[in-house]
Amino acid sequence: MRVNKTIPMISLALGHALIGYGQNAEQGIQFPSASDFVSSPLRNSITLELKASTSEVWALVGRLERMPEYSSGLKKVDAEYDAVDHCKAFTCTFLPMEEGMPETTHTEIIKWYKPNAGLASIAEEPNTFGLKNSLGMLTLESKGNSTLFRWSQYFDADDMESLKMNVEAFRLALNEDIASNLIKTFGGRVVESYVQQF
Repeated sequence: MRVNKTIPMISLALGHALIGYGQNAEQGIQFPSASDFVSSPLRNSITLELKASTSEVWALVGRLERMPEYSSGLKKVDAEYDAVDHCKAFTCTFLPMEEGMPETTHTEIIKWYKPNAGLASIAEEPNTFGLKNSLGMLTLESKGNSTLFRWSQYFDADDMESLKMNVEAFRLALNEDIASNLIKTFGGRVVESYVQQF
């Protein structure tokens, strides 16, 4: 049996209950707030310090079609870009959870995309995972010779069972899959991890 530890990005400041997305003074970049897009609360987040420049990290995470390189549950990602090469939407195709089961897909619409800074995406509804009011936000901040990578998920679900299932799925995806693969690629460490407790 294959355990699919990845769910879309779905779709990323150091206070674990509030990932701030305010002003990055060093880069002069104003990050949007999650509340600009959704009213759902923060459910999961991961903050990494990666031993690479923001442009090096962005070359990987800013090209959504490259997500399978650091997210093992994905078979492929089809990304759509506009005339200035900004991503507008992407569709994830997931590896089957068990042999013989069909592949599943999930589409995200990009709401904010700034090269070398970050992106935010909202899940199409209805979706395979039962996510509602779902926002994935990723930001990059320069820290000397390193980059602070933050990925946060805000979402609701139809019922408590679905909510708990998705919180656990994101915990596995962010903490045990994506974080370890990005640290393996660039070097670095986990600065902070937040998982909503019930």
